[in-house]
Amino acid sequence: MHKSNTNKRYLELDALRGIAALFVVFFHFTIFRAEADYGFGLGVTGVDLFFIISGFVILMTLEKTRSWQEFAVSRLSRLFPTYWACVSFTTVLIFIWYIWLGKEKIYIQWLANEESVSGLLAQYLANLTMFQLYFRVPDIDGPYWTMLVEMLFYLYMLVIFIAKKIKHIEKIGAITLLPIILYSTPYFGQHFALVHKLLERGLPLINYFPLFLAGIVFYKIKSNGVTSRRYLLLGICYLCQLSLFDDGGKADIYLAFIPYFFMLTIYFSLFILYVNGFLGFIVNRVTVFLGEISFSLYLVHQYLSIAILLPVLIQDFGFNFWLASSLSLGVVVLLATLISRFIEKPAMSFIRHKYKAKNSAHLQLSYN
Repeated sequence: MHKSNTNKRYLELDALRGIAALFVVFFHFTIFRAEADYGFGLGVTGVDLFFIISGFVILMTLEKTRSWQEFAVSRLSRLFPTYWACVSFTTVLIFIWYIWLGKEKIYIQWLANEESVSGLLAQYLANLTMFQLYFRVPDIDGPYWTMLVEMLFYLYMLVIFIAKKIKHIEKIGAITLLPIILYSTPYFGQHFALVHKLLERGLPLINYFPLFLAGIVFYKIKSNGVTSRRYLLLGICYLCQLSLFDDGGKADIYLAFIPYFFMLTIYFSLFILYVNGFLGFIVNRVTVFLGEISFSLYLVHQYLSIAILLPVLIQDFGFNFWLASSLSLGVVVLLATLISRFIEKPAMSFIRHKYKAKNSAHLQLSYN
């Protein structure tokens, strides 16, 4: 992205992705440890920043897309090759480390049948779909839960695109927000507890939809200009997301409301700076590089670092936590770089090139 003059104005998004990924990595490094009290626990909110960015980018993509097939190829080529590579890598690690070598189970409590090869294989196959929740199969690694949220948002946007209503996305988003506001109220949770629980577990997009919608509105401000209605809608998204804090999201497991309020305010403020052209100060070689590998880094770091690298470096080699974390960070960044360079980018380029070539050939035949 950053190599193109046309997309130069989106360098800040790459930098924000890199920052969000780093927040999540540091959060996982310190999870359930005393070091989380130094502020690293705030990194659990990094996914909120990712979701705002996703709302921005998906609308930007759809406005340049000619067909739903083109959008599907764009998203699937972006996500699945990297995701499959990371799921496969982590599954092999689990097999070797826990099942084969019989190492102590450290922080892999999310595994369903980790004590048997067949159980792990079934879980692996379900996880490849990104829809493992609906198969009642746990995520193989912690970060994978967000992929379903992303996919549900893509489906939501795709339906609107197919209906040729994407130009009305702000109105449609605002209408969608109304029942979510009701869902977030204590009244609904108390008087319709079963319905609330079913929605919370079965449709996790609900708990984060205001973030995606905020990203959409920020894109409209960036591309079409500021209006009072857009800032009003942003304010509603912000307040609704705060109201959803204890309705099924992940942040309330690790944070109190005030720290979450603080971080969400920062994220919205950063985007206000961005759409008004004042966020260039975060762009540098490090943040842009981290943004480029952010997807791979986000997907591959958790099990490797928490279950293997940190325990081995601290317990077996006697390193202190900070040295062990630094070395672990170097390993996962290197691994993410390799995945990005040799899998993510080549696969995405190959799939999109094949689609364009096939589509071009089809058009030539139709004209002939």
